[in-house]
Amino acid sequence: MNAGVKLLCLFMFSLAAFLSNPACSAALSAFLAAAALTASLNPASLLRGSRPIIILGVFVALGRTFAISPPFFSVDGLLSGLLFLWGMLLSFCGGALLFAVTTTAELREAVSTAERALFKPLAALLRNAKNPRLEKLRRAATRRAAALYPRTALALSLMMGFIPRFFAEWEALQSAYRARAGGRGIAEIKSLVPLAVGRMIDRAAETAAALLARSGGC
Repeated sequence: MNAGVKLLCLFMFSLAAFLSNPACSAALSAFLAAAALTASLNPASLLRGSRPIIILGVFVALGRTFAISPPFFSVDGLLSGLLFLWGMLLSFCGGALLFAVTTTAELREAVSTAERALFKPLAALLRNAKNPRLEKLRRAATRRAAALYPRTALALSLMMGFIPRFFAEWEALQSAYRARAGGRGIAEIKSLVPLAVGRMIDRAAETAAALLARSGGC
């Protein structure tokens, strides 16, 4: 499937995931599991790295369940909070599936094609513009429509590509930390977050240097 179609499907899938409808969430879960199996992936592997999402969702559910004024406990709030957590996990797993079956280059090409398609009509519309500001806008639109990889598309694809990279780095650091009998919980997070951030900064610097070397940052 074309990467652009996959992105559009992920967008629609994420919108549907937050409808707060148990039947819809169950159908989306079944669809996601079937899609993962079709791609020769274990559906449970899509949850890898989702612990922060689960913690955030639990706090949201608790916030909707308990109140400081009577009634102190709300069953409807608990159910809506759990549905919200379910929707967050569905959206997360949908993104994980996208990154598992799509390369960064394919995402960049898809977003670039969409950006060029958006700017071509704008450049044509402003072709006879006399106002200096509109003329400047026309030139910018023309450059983006003709560019091999427009800047917005390049930036978006790089940003999306760094999401799976972060989880890969986190898992590598976590495995090394636990192999050395490191404690779990808050101590683990305090130890790994600075290391993960530092490694991602190094990865970003390497990517920027590679883009400049290929004139991709011009």
